[in-house]
Amino acid sequence: MSPSSASTGDETLDKMLRGGVPTNRSVLVSGGPGAGKSTFGMQFLQAGLDAGDRALYISTEQTIAELRDSFAAFSFDVDHDDLVFASIHAAPGQTVESGGEQTLTLQSLGGGSTTNAFTPPFTTEYVIDYLREYAPRDRVVFDSVTGLAPLSDGEEDRRRTLLDLIREFTDEFGATTLFTSENDDGVLRYATHGVVELRRETVASDLRHVLEIHKMRGVDHDRRTVEVEFTLDGLRAAPARRSQPPAVKTHSHQPVGIDGLDALAGGGLVTGAGVLLRHDGRANLTALFAALITSALDREQAVTVVPTIALRQERVEQTLAERGYDVDDLLASGRLRVVDIIGGWDGAAPGVYDPGESTASLVDLLTDLDGGSDRTTYTIVNDDAVAHRYGRSGARRVRYEQEGSLLGPDDSLVVVGNPDVVADEVAAFRQDVAEQVVETRVQDDGLQYLTLRKSPCGFVGTTSLVEYVAEPPYLRVQEPPEDRRDGAL
Repeated sequence: MSPSSASTGDETLDKMLRGGVPTNRSVLVSGGPGAGKSTFGMQFLQAGLDAGDRALYISTEQTIAELRDSFAAFSFDVDHDDLVFASIHAAPGQTVESGGEQTLTLQSLGGGSTTNAFTPPFTTEYVIDYLREYAPRDRVVFDSVTGLAPLSDGEEDRRRTLLDLIREFTDEFGATTLFTSENDDGVLRYATHGVVELRRETVASDLRHVLEIHKMRGVDHDRRTVEVEFTLDGLRAAPARRSQPPAVKTHSHQPVGIDGLDALAGGGLVTGAGVLLRHDGRANLTALFAALITSALDREQAVTVVPTIALRQERVEQTLAERGYDVDDLLASGRLRVVDIIGGWDGAAPGVYDPGESTASLVDLLTDLDGGSDRTTYTIVNDDAVAHRYGRSGARRVRYEQEGSLLGPDDSLVVVGNPDVVADEVAAFRQDVAEQVVETRVQDDGLQYLTLRKSPCGFVGTTSLVEYVAEPPYLRVQEPPEDRRDGAL
Protein backbone atom coordinates (compact mmCIF):
# COMPACT_ATOMS: atom_id res chain seq x y z
CA MET A 1 0.00 0.00 0.00
CA SER A 2 1.18 3.48 -0.76
CA PRO A 3 2.30 5.48 2.33
CA SER A 4 0.11 8.31 1.00
CA SER A 5 -2.99 6.21 1.74
CA ALA A 6 -4.58 5.22 5.04
CA SER A 7 -6.19 1.79 5.02
CA THR A 8 -9.90 1.60 5.78
CA GLY A 9 -9.45 -1.80 7.35
CA ASP A 10 -11.18 -3.57 4.46
CA GLU A 11 -9.27 -4.92 1.47
CA THR A 12 -12.08 -4.38 -1.03
CA LEU A 13 -12.64 -0.76 0.02
CA ASP A 14 -8.92 -0.10 -0.12
CA LYS A 15 -8.85 -1.40 -3.69
CA MET A 16 -11.83 0.79 -4.56
CA LEU A 17 -9.87 3.76 -3.20
CA ARG A 18 -6.64 2.72 -4.97
CA GLY A 19 -4.95 2.04 -1.65
CA GLY A 20 -7.11 3.72 0.98
CA VAL A 21 -8.12 7.19 2.17
CA PRO A 22 -5.59 9.87 1.13
CA THR A 23 -3.55 10.74 4.22
CA ASN A 24 -3.83 14.11 5.94
CA ARG A 25 -7.21 14.69 4.31
CA SER A 26 -10.81 14.77 5.58
CA VAL A 27 -13.68 12.54 4.46
CA LEU A 28 -17.41 12.72 5.14
CA VAL A 29 -19.08 9.41 6.00
CA SER A 30 -22.83 9.95 5.66
CA GLY A 31 -25.73 7.66 6.41
CA GLY A 32 -28.89 7.21 8.44
CA PRO A 33 -29.14 5.75 11.94
CA GLY A 34 -27.82 2.20 12.08
CA ALA A 35 -26.09 2.39 8.71
CA GLY A 36 -22.71 1.54 10.24
CA LYS A 37 -20.99 4.93 10.39
CA SER A 38 -19.58 4.54 13.92
CA THR A 39 -18.45 0.98 13.21
CA PHE A 40 -16.75 2.09 10.02
CA GLY A 41 -15.06 4.92 11.91
CA MET A 42 -13.72 2.61 14.63
CA GLN A 43 -12.61 0.11 11.98
CA PHE A 44 -10.66 2.91 10.29
CA LEU A 45 -8.96 3.76 13.57
CA GLN A 46 -8.19 0.10 14.29
CA ALA A 47 -6.49 -0.22 10.89
CA GLY A 48 -4.34 2.74 11.88
CA LEU A 49 -3.51 1.27 15.28
CA ASP A 50 -2.43 -1.94 13.57
CA ALA A 51 -0.11 0.15 11.39
CA GLY A 52 1.39 2.04 14.34
CA ASP A 53 -0.74 5.19 14.08
CA ARG A 54 -2.06 7.30 16.96
CA ALA A 55 -5.86 7.48 16.94
CA LEU A 56 -8.56 9.73 18.42
CA TYR A 57 -12.29 8.96 18.51
CA ILE A 58 -14.47 12.00 19.29
CA SER A 59 -18.15 11.43 20.05
CA THR A 60 -20.84 14.07 20.33
CA GLU A 61 -23.68 11.60 20.87
CA GLN A 62 -22.50 8.81 23.19
CA THR A 63 -20.62 8.59 26.44
CA ILE A 64 -17.32 6.79 26.39
CA ALA A 65 -18.92 3.93 28.31
CA GLU A 66 -21.67 3.69 25.69
CA LEU A 67 -19.08 3.65 22.91
CA ARG A 68 -17.24 0.79 24.57
CA ASP A 69 -20.50 -1.13 24.86
CA SER A 70 -21.27 -0.46 21.18
CA PHE A 71 -17.92 -1.84 20.08
CA ALA A 72 -17.91 -4.81 22.47
CA ALA A 73 -19.27 -7.14 19.75
CA PHE A 74 -16.27 -6.42 17.54
CA SER A 75 -12.60 -7.31 17.78
CA PHE A 76 -11.53 -3.66 18.13
CA ASP A 77 -8.82 -3.01 20.70
CA VAL A 78 -10.56 -0.19 22.58
CA ASP A 79 -7.85 -0.29 25.30
CA HIS A 80 -4.96 0.23 22.90
CA ASP A 81 -2.29 2.57 24.26
CA ASP A 82 -2.41 4.73 21.13
CA LEU A 83 -6.21 5.11 21.12
CA VAL A 84 -7.95 7.96 22.97
CA PHE A 85 -11.69 8.54 23.31
CA ALA A 86 -13.06 12.04 23.79
CA SER A 87 -16.61 13.29 24.15
CA ILE A 88 -18.05 16.77 23.81
CA HIS A 89 -21.58 17.90 24.43
CA ALA A 90 -23.56 21.14 24.70
CA ALA A 91 -25.47 21.37 28.01
CA PRO A 92 -26.99 24.19 30.08
CA GLY A 93 -24.61 25.62 32.65
CA GLN A 94 -22.76 28.66 33.88
CA THR A 95 -19.52 30.14 32.64
CA VAL A 96 -17.30 32.87 33.97
CA GLU A 97 -18.42 35.08 31.11
CA SER A 98 -22.15 34.45 31.66
CA GLY A 99 -22.19 36.18 35.05
CA GLY A 100 -24.27 33.42 36.59
CA GLU A 101 -26.79 33.22 33.73
CA GLN A 102 -27.62 29.86 32.22
CA THR A 103 -26.01 29.28 28.82
CA LEU A 104 -24.76 26.40 26.69
CA THR A 105 -21.53 25.02 28.06
CA LEU A 106 -18.96 22.57 26.82
CA GLN A 107 -19.22 19.34 28.79
CA SER A 108 -18.10 15.78 28.40
CA LEU A 109 -20.75 13.13 27.80
CA GLY A 110 -19.45 11.35 30.86
CA GLY A 111 -20.91 14.17 32.95
CA GLY A 112 -19.36 17.36 34.26
CA SER A 113 -17.32 19.98 32.45
CA THR A 114 -14.29 19.35 30.26
CA THR A 115 -12.01 21.14 32.71
CA ASN A 116 -11.82 21.44 36.47
CA ALA A 117 -11.06 25.16 36.40
CA PHE A 118 -14.41 26.36 35.07
CA THR A 119 -17.16 25.42 32.65
CA PRO A 120 -16.31 26.92 29.26
CA PRO A 121 -18.98 28.12 26.82
CA PHE A 122 -19.93 25.87 23.92
CA THR A 123 -18.22 27.79 21.13
CA THR A 124 -16.02 26.80 18.21
CA GLU A 125 -13.00 28.38 19.90
CA TYR A 126 -13.40 26.41 23.11
CA VAL A 127 -14.24 23.14 21.34
CA ILE A 128 -11.03 23.41 19.31
CA ASP A 129 -9.01 24.42 22.37
CA TYR A 130 -10.31 21.39 24.25
CA LEU A 131 -9.63 18.95 21.41
CA ARG A 132 -6.16 20.41 20.81
CA GLU A 133 -5.07 18.73 24.02
CA TYR A 134 -5.12 15.42 22.12
CA ALA A 135 -2.85 16.56 19.28
CA PRO A 136 -0.93 15.30 17.44
CA ARG A 137 -2.86 12.32 16.08
CA ASP A 138 -2.50 10.37 12.84
CA ARG A 139 -6.18 9.44 12.54
CA VAL A 140 -9.29 11.13 13.89
CA VAL A 141 -12.96 10.15 13.79
CA PHE A 142 -15.48 12.89 14.60
CA ASP A 143 -18.81 11.18 15.29
CA SER A 144 -20.96 13.08 14.51
CA VAL A 145 -21.23 16.67 13.27
CA THR A 146 -24.91 16.68 14.31
CA GLY A 147 -23.73 17.40 17.86
CA LEU A 148 -22.24 20.69 16.69
CA ALA A 149 -25.64 22.17 15.78
CA PRO A 150 -25.71 24.49 18.85
CA LEU A 151 -22.54 26.21 17.58
CA SER A 152 -24.29 27.58 14.52
CA ASP A 153 -26.69 30.49 14.14
CA GLY A 154 -26.99 29.86 10.41
CA GLU A 155 -25.54 28.01 7.44
CA GLU A 156 -22.59 30.39 7.03
CA ASP A 157 -21.74 30.16 10.74
CA ARG A 158 -21.92 26.36 10.56
CA ARG A 159 -19.73 26.35 7.48
CA ARG A 160 -17.02 28.36 9.26
CA THR A 161 -17.13 26.02 12.25
CA LEU A 162 -16.70 22.91 10.13
CA LEU A 163 -13.94 24.48 8.04
CA ASP A 164 -12.11 25.46 11.24
CA LEU A 165 -12.33 21.87 12.48
CA ILE A 166 -11.11 20.47 9.14
CA ARG A 167 -8.13 22.83 9.20
CA GLU A 168 -7.38 22.01 12.83
CA PHE A 169 -7.32 18.26 12.30
CA THR A 170 -5.40 18.55 9.03
CA ASP A 171 -2.86 21.24 9.87
CA GLU A 172 -2.40 21.05 13.64
CA PHE A 173 -3.08 17.37 14.29
CA GLY A 174 -1.56 16.16 11.00
CA ALA A 175 -4.44 13.69 10.86
CA THR A 176 -6.51 11.81 8.33
CA THR A 177 -10.05 12.52 9.53
CA LEU A 178 -13.47 10.93 9.10
CA PHE A 179 -16.49 13.11 9.90
CA THR A 180 -19.79 11.26 10.26
CA SER A 181 -23.21 12.77 9.60
CA GLU A 182 -26.75 11.44 9.50
CA ASN A 183 -27.74 14.03 6.94
CA ASP A 184 -26.70 14.61 3.36
CA ASP A 185 -24.42 17.25 4.81
CA GLY A 186 -24.12 20.01 2.20
CA VAL A 187 -21.26 21.86 3.88
CA LEU A 188 -19.05 18.84 4.50
CA ARG A 189 -19.92 17.31 1.16
CA TYR A 190 -18.12 20.18 -0.55
CA ALA A 191 -15.53 21.03 2.09
CA THR A 192 -14.13 17.56 2.66
CA HIS A 193 -11.72 15.73 0.40
CA GLY A 194 -14.05 12.76 -0.05
CA VAL A 195 -17.60 11.53 0.53
CA VAL A 196 -18.54 7.95 1.44
CA GLU A 197 -22.21 7.04 1.84
CA LEU A 198 -23.53 4.16 3.89
CA ARG A 199 -27.22 3.40 3.43
CA ARG A 200 -29.80 0.65 3.56
CA GLU A 201 -31.64 -0.54 0.47
CA THR A 202 -34.39 -3.05 -0.07
CA VAL A 203 -33.42 -5.88 -2.42
CA ALA A 204 -36.10 -8.51 -3.12
CA SER A 205 -37.90 -7.56 0.11
CA ASP A 206 -34.70 -7.89 2.15
CA LEU A 207 -32.99 -4.91 3.76
CA ARG A 208 -29.32 -4.69 2.75
CA HIS A 209 -26.49 -2.41 3.84
CA VAL A 210 -24.63 -0.81 0.95
CA LEU A 211 -21.73 1.60 0.48
CA GLU A 212 -20.92 4.03 -2.32
CA ILE A 213 -17.92 6.32 -2.73
CA HIS A 214 -19.31 9.54 -4.19
CA LYS A 215 -16.11 11.58 -4.19
CA MET A 216 -12.41 11.26 -3.47
CA ARG A 217 -10.40 14.12 -4.89
CA GLY A 218 -7.31 13.12 -6.82
CA VAL A 219 -8.27 9.43 -6.75
CA ASP A 220 -9.73 7.51 -9.69
CA HIS A 221 -11.91 5.60 -7.25
CA ASP A 222 -14.36 2.83 -8.02
CA ARG A 223 -17.82 4.40 -8.24
CA ARG A 224 -19.81 1.17 -8.16
CA THR A 225 -22.01 0.34 -5.20
CA VAL A 226 -20.93 -2.51 -2.94
CA GLU A 227 -22.79 -4.30 -0.21
CA VAL A 228 -21.42 -4.33 3.32
CA GLU A 229 -21.85 -6.89 6.06
CA PHE A 230 -20.90 -6.60 9.71
CA THR A 231 -18.14 -8.94 10.87
CA LEU A 232 -15.97 -9.14 13.99
CA ASP A 233 -13.48 -6.86 12.26
CA GLY A 234 -16.08 -4.27 11.26
CA LEU A 235 -17.56 -3.73 7.82
CA ARG A 236 -16.68 -6.09 4.99
CA ALA A 237 -17.43 -4.85 1.46
CA ALA A 238 -18.54 -7.31 -1.20
CA PRO A 239 -18.23 -8.54 -3.82
CA ALA A 240 -14.46 -8.70 -3.98
CA ARG A 241 -14.89 -10.15 -7.48
CA ARG A 242 -17.63 -9.62 -10.08
CA SER A 243 -16.66 -12.40 -12.44
CA GLN A 244 -15.46 -15.96 -12.00
CA PRO A 245 -11.89 -16.61 -10.83
CA PRO A 246 -9.48 -18.03 -13.41
CA ALA A 247 -9.67 -21.52 -11.89
CA VAL A 248 -13.27 -22.03 -13.05
CA LYS A 249 -13.07 -20.36 -16.45
CA THR A 250 -13.53 -22.64 -19.44
CA HIS A 251 -14.04 -20.04 -22.17
CA SER A 252 -11.82 -18.58 -24.86
CA HIS A 253 -12.08 -15.15 -26.38
CA GLN A 254 -11.01 -13.19 -29.44
CA PRO A 255 -10.03 -9.52 -29.59
CA VAL A 256 -12.20 -7.11 -31.53
CA GLY A 257 -9.40 -4.69 -32.32
CA ILE A 258 -10.81 -1.90 -30.16
CA ASP A 259 -8.37 -1.81 -27.27
CA GLY A 260 -10.71 -0.46 -24.60
CA LEU A 261 -13.49 -2.90 -25.48
CA ASP A 262 -11.08 -5.84 -25.55
CA ALA A 263 -9.73 -4.84 -22.14
CA LEU A 264 -13.23 -4.31 -20.73
CA ALA A 265 -14.30 -7.78 -21.87
CA GLY A 266 -11.21 -9.47 -20.42
CA GLY A 267 -9.35 -9.90 -23.70
CA GLY A 268 -12.14 -9.80 -26.25
CA LEU A 269 -15.56 -11.30 -26.92
CA VAL A 270 -16.02 -14.91 -25.87
CA THR A 271 -15.95 -17.73 -28.42
CA GLY A 272 -17.89 -20.96 -28.43
CA ALA A 273 -20.89 -19.23 -26.83
CA GLY A 274 -23.28 -16.41 -27.61
CA VAL A 275 -22.52 -12.74 -27.01
CA LEU A 276 -25.44 -10.32 -26.68
CA LEU A 277 -24.81 -6.80 -27.95
CA ARG A 278 -27.69 -4.88 -26.42
CA HIS A 279 -28.39 -1.33 -27.61
CA ASP A 280 -30.97 1.40 -27.10
CA GLY A 281 -31.73 2.24 -30.72
CA ARG A 282 -29.86 5.53 -30.39
CA ALA A 283 -26.27 4.31 -30.51
CA ASN A 284 -24.49 4.30 -33.87
CA LEU A 285 -23.27 0.73 -34.33
CA THR A 286 -21.68 1.03 -37.78
CA ALA A 287 -18.09 1.46 -36.61
CA LEU A 288 -18.45 -1.34 -34.07
CA PHE A 289 -19.88 -3.75 -36.65
CA ALA A 290 -17.07 -2.82 -39.05
CA ALA A 291 -14.50 -3.60 -36.37
CA LEU A 292 -16.15 -6.97 -35.62
CA ILE A 293 -16.27 -8.00 -39.28
CA THR A 294 -12.78 -6.74 -40.09
CA SER A 295 -11.18 -8.48 -37.11
CA ALA A 296 -12.84 -11.76 -38.18
CA LEU A 297 -11.73 -11.36 -41.82
CA ASP A 298 -8.21 -10.55 -40.68
CA ARG A 299 -8.23 -13.87 -38.80
CA GLU A 300 -9.33 -15.67 -41.99
CA GLN A 301 -12.73 -16.55 -40.52
CA ALA A 302 -15.89 -16.98 -42.58
CA VAL A 303 -18.36 -14.24 -41.66
CA THR A 304 -22.12 -14.78 -41.69
CA VAL A 305 -24.34 -11.74 -41.22
CA VAL A 306 -28.07 -11.52 -40.57
CA PRO A 307 -28.07 -7.76 -41.22
CA THR A 308 -29.35 -4.87 -39.19
CA ILE A 309 -30.16 -1.60 -40.92
CA ALA A 310 -26.62 -0.49 -40.00
CA LEU A 311 -25.36 -3.50 -41.98
CA ARG A 312 -27.23 -2.87 -45.22
CA GLN A 313 -25.19 -3.46 -48.37
CA GLU A 314 -23.98 0.01 -49.33
CA ARG A 315 -22.82 0.75 -45.80
CA VAL A 316 -20.91 -2.53 -45.46
CA GLU A 317 -19.32 -1.99 -48.87
CA GLN A 318 -18.12 1.44 -47.83
CA THR A 319 -16.78 0.52 -44.41
CA LEU A 320 -15.00 -2.63 -45.62
CA ALA A 321 -13.51 -0.82 -48.61
CA GLU A 322 -11.92 1.65 -46.19
CA ARG A 323 -10.21 -1.34 -44.60
CA GLY A 324 -9.01 -2.90 -47.86
CA TYR A 325 -11.77 -5.48 -48.43
CA ASP A 326 -14.01 -5.79 -51.50
CA VAL A 327 -17.50 -7.04 -50.66
CA ASP A 328 -18.09 -8.60 -54.09
CA ASP A 329 -14.90 -10.66 -53.75
CA LEU A 330 -15.81 -11.68 -50.21
CA LEU A 331 -19.29 -12.82 -51.28
CA ALA A 332 -17.99 -14.71 -54.31
CA SER A 333 -15.33 -16.51 -52.29
CA GLY A 334 -17.72 -17.49 -49.49
CA ARG A 335 -15.82 -15.54 -46.86
CA LEU A 336 -18.88 -13.31 -46.39
CA ARG A 337 -22.40 -14.79 -46.34
CA VAL A 338 -25.52 -12.64 -45.91
CA VAL A 339 -28.83 -14.04 -44.68
CA ASP A 340 -31.01 -11.12 -45.71
CA ILE A 341 -34.18 -10.86 -43.65
CA ILE A 342 -34.59 -7.08 -43.95
CA GLY A 343 -34.19 -6.91 -47.75
CA GLY A 344 -31.22 -4.56 -47.67
CA TRP A 345 -28.99 -6.58 -50.03
CA ASP A 346 -29.00 -7.58 -53.69
CA GLY A 347 -30.69 -10.96 -53.57
CA ALA A 348 -29.23 -11.96 -56.93
CA ALA A 349 -25.64 -11.59 -55.75
CA PRO A 350 -23.65 -14.70 -54.82
CA GLY A 351 -23.43 -15.19 -51.09
CA VAL A 352 -26.73 -13.40 -50.39
CA TYR A 353 -29.49 -15.76 -49.26
CA ASP A 354 -33.24 -15.51 -48.74
CA PRO A 355 -34.01 -17.39 -45.51
CA GLY A 356 -37.65 -18.07 -46.38
CA GLU A 357 -40.69 -17.56 -44.24
CA SER A 358 -40.47 -20.59 -41.96
CA THR A 359 -38.20 -21.09 -38.98
CA ALA A 360 -37.18 -24.47 -40.37
CA SER A 361 -35.94 -22.89 -43.59
CA LEU A 362 -33.81 -20.39 -41.67
CA VAL A 363 -32.36 -23.14 -39.49
CA ASP A 364 -31.62 -25.27 -42.57
CA LEU A 365 -29.90 -22.34 -44.28
CA LEU A 366 -27.73 -21.56 -41.27
CA THR A 367 -26.84 -25.24 -40.97
CA ASP A 368 -25.87 -25.43 -44.66
CA LEU A 369 -23.72 -22.32 -44.37
CA ASP A 370 -22.00 -23.66 -41.29
CA GLY A 371 -21.23 -26.96 -42.97
CA GLY A 372 -20.15 -25.25 -46.16
CA SER A 373 -17.05 -23.64 -44.72
CA ASP A 374 -13.73 -25.12 -43.68
CA ARG A 375 -13.00 -22.00 -41.65
CA THR A 376 -14.01 -21.02 -38.15
CA THR A 377 -17.10 -18.83 -38.36
CA TYR A 378 -18.01 -15.41 -37.06
CA THR A 379 -21.76 -14.79 -37.07
CA ILE A 380 -23.56 -11.50 -36.41
CA VAL A 381 -27.33 -11.83 -36.04
CA ASN A 382 -29.97 -9.10 -36.04
CA ASP A 383 -32.13 -10.88 -33.50
CA ASP A 384 -34.84 -8.22 -33.63
CA ALA A 385 -35.46 -9.09 -37.28
CA VAL A 386 -35.49 -12.81 -36.46
CA ALA A 387 -38.03 -12.27 -33.68
CA HIS A 388 -40.24 -10.06 -35.83
CA ARG A 389 -40.35 -12.48 -38.76
CA TYR A 390 -40.37 -15.84 -36.98
CA GLY A 391 -42.01 -14.95 -33.68
CA ARG A 392 -40.94 -15.66 -30.13
CA SER A 393 -40.76 -19.43 -30.44
CA GLY A 394 -38.95 -19.17 -33.76
CA ALA A 395 -36.33 -16.83 -32.35
CA ARG A 396 -35.75 -19.22 -29.45
CA ARG A 397 -35.46 -22.20 -31.77
CA VAL A 398 -32.92 -20.45 -34.01
CA ARG A 399 -30.82 -19.46 -31.03
CA TYR A 400 -30.87 -22.95 -29.51
CA GLU A 401 -29.89 -24.45 -32.85
CA GLN A 402 -26.99 -22.03 -33.23
CA GLU A 403 -25.70 -22.56 -29.71
CA GLY A 404 -26.36 -26.31 -29.55
CA SER A 405 -25.32 -27.53 -33.00
CA LEU A 406 -23.64 -24.87 -35.09
CA LEU A 407 -21.28 -23.10 -32.72
CA GLY A 408 -17.86 -24.69 -32.40
CA PRO A 409 -15.41 -23.84 -29.60
CA ASP A 410 -13.50 -21.37 -31.80
CA ASP A 411 -16.56 -19.88 -33.52
CA SER A 412 -18.11 -16.57 -32.53
CA LEU A 413 -21.76 -15.59 -32.32
CA VAL A 414 -22.80 -11.97 -31.71
CA VAL A 415 -26.53 -11.44 -31.25
CA VAL A 416 -27.66 -7.82 -31.67
CA GLY A 417 -30.88 -6.64 -30.06
CA ASN A 418 -32.82 -3.69 -28.71
CA PRO A 419 -34.93 -4.89 -25.75
CA ASP A 420 -37.44 -2.08 -26.32
CA VAL A 421 -38.65 -3.43 -29.69
CA VAL A 422 -39.36 -7.05 -28.71
CA ALA A 423 -41.51 -8.75 -26.12
CA ASP A 424 -40.14 -8.79 -22.59
CA GLU A 425 -39.73 -12.57 -22.59
CA VAL A 426 -37.66 -12.40 -25.79
CA ALA A 427 -35.36 -9.77 -24.28
CA ALA A 428 -35.07 -11.82 -21.08
CA PHE A 429 -34.34 -14.99 -23.07
CA ARG A 430 -31.52 -13.29 -24.96
CA GLN A 431 -29.87 -12.19 -21.75
CA ASP A 432 -30.39 -15.54 -20.07
CA VAL A 433 -28.71 -17.66 -22.73
CA ALA A 434 -25.87 -15.24 -23.52
CA GLU A 435 -22.46 -16.00 -22.06
CA GLN A 436 -21.51 -12.34 -22.34
CA VAL A 437 -23.68 -9.21 -22.45
CA VAL A 438 -22.31 -5.90 -23.73
CA GLU A 439 -24.64 -2.91 -23.60
CA THR A 440 -24.24 0.42 -25.36
CA ARG A 441 -26.49 3.44 -24.96
CA VAL A 442 -26.62 7.16 -25.70
CA GLN A 443 -27.66 9.73 -23.11
CA ASP A 444 -29.74 12.81 -23.82
CA ASP A 445 -26.57 14.90 -23.92
CA GLY A 446 -25.20 12.74 -26.75
CA LEU A 447 -22.57 10.92 -24.72
CA GLN A 448 -22.34 7.23 -25.60
CA TYR A 449 -21.34 4.60 -23.04
CA LEU A 450 -20.59 0.91 -23.11
CA THR A 451 -21.10 -1.39 -20.12
CA LEU A 452 -20.09 -5.01 -19.59
CA ARG A 453 -23.25 -6.42 -17.98
CA LYS A 454 -22.43 -10.13 -17.93
CA SER A 455 -19.26 -12.05 -18.63
CA PRO A 456 -17.15 -14.98 -17.41
CA CYS A 457 -14.20 -12.59 -17.32
CA GLY A 458 -13.34 -8.93 -17.57
CA PHE A 459 -14.66 -5.85 -15.80
CA VAL A 460 -18.27 -6.83 -15.12
CA GLY A 461 -20.38 -3.81 -14.18
CA THR A 462 -17.85 -1.31 -15.50
CA THR A 463 -18.96 1.48 -17.83
CA SER A 464 -16.64 3.10 -20.37
CA LEU A 465 -17.06 6.16 -22.55
CA VAL A 466 -17.34 5.62 -26.31
CA GLU A 467 -15.95 8.19 -28.72
CA TYR A 468 -15.32 8.31 -32.45
CA VAL A 469 -11.90 8.99 -33.96
CA ALA A 470 -10.62 9.82 -37.43
CA GLU A 471 -8.51 6.67 -37.96
CA PRO A 472 -9.40 2.95 -37.96
CA PRO A 473 -11.07 1.38 -36.12
CA TYR A 474 -12.84 4.79 -35.91
CA LEU A 475 -14.01 3.97 -32.43
CA ARG A 476 -12.36 4.39 -29.06
CA VAL A 477 -13.62 2.80 -25.86
CA GLN A 478 -12.21 4.16 -22.62
CA GLU A 479 -9.81 1.75 -20.91
CA PRO A 480 -11.18 0.30 -17.65
CA PRO A 481 -9.18 0.69 -14.42
CA GLU A 482 -6.28 -1.75 -14.40
CA ASP A 483 -6.90 -2.89 -10.84
CA ARG A 484 -10.30 -4.39 -11.74
CA ARG A 485 -8.58 -6.89 -14.04
CA ASP A 486 -10.05 -10.40 -14.19
CA GLY A 487 -13.06 -9.52 -12.07
CA ALA A 488 -11.15 -8.28 -9.01
CA LEU A 489 -13.77 -5.81 -7.86
